[in-house]
Amino acid sequence: MATYQLTRGTRRNGRAGLVILGLAVLAAAAPAVSDDSAPPVGRTTVARPAAEWNKDGKPVKLEFDFGDFKAWARRDGSWNAEGTVQHRGLQCGTYTLVLRVGRGSPGCADVQWFGEPRAVASVTLCNNAPGPLTGGNNEFRDAARFDEISCAERVIRCTGNCK
Repeated sequence: MATYQLTRGTRRNGRAGLVILGLAVLAAAAPAVSDDSAPPVGRTTVARPAAEWNKDGKPVKLEFDFGDFKAWARRDGSWNAEGTVQHRGLQCGTYTLVLRVGRGSPGCADVQWFGEPRAVASVTLCNNAPGPLTGGNNEFRDAARFDEISCAERVIRCTGNCK
């Protein structure tokens, strides 16, 4: 009789262990979803005049080097931003490049931004793939304040499966 109860108890514990193991596997396989309530961290950089000058001796083009992304803006209103993002995971995530410019102290420690960050490019990536994130056009919204620009900020936002 004792042998029967020991076997019976072991079977129950074995089933419970399988259930726990199954739940653990499901939890590990669940997709990681971005928390849109937490703002993404951006990178700020100093505006550097490019080697292009107008007849008045003012720079025609400003360049921004964020390390992983490069951007530029021209006095005529054209601009471009480009870089590469690396997706982690098999399920897809959508990455959005967000930019804004402003005026700040040297080193961009205390910046007065000219507007809210603006989405300029988006790409959907899956399967641990890298992908280009590039945007640009001829309608730079802060072209009228070109001479005041001394800083820029870039943010990469992700929705979907973001790790």
